Amino acid sequence: MKFILAYTICSALTSLCNTPVLHPTTFNSWSDCNKQGALVTIQVINDFQERFNKEKLYISYFCNEDNSDKTPA
Repeated sequence: MKFILAYTICSALTSLCNTPVLHPTTFNSWSDCNKQGALVTIQVINDFQERFNKEKLYISYFCNEDNSDKTPA
């Protein structure tokens, strides 16, 4: 089973979140997906630290099973 990572940037000031972004890589395990979510969070905050501080932003991420190869019932 494969897993996909999605994350979104949210504002603590407005309680609004952007549309989730899908990470381009699929993961072989739930834990690998979650570890990558934590790494993406740190990387994005480091890259945009001033904006995160000024606008009180945070990142929310989640992993789901990748069902893209399954046909709908």
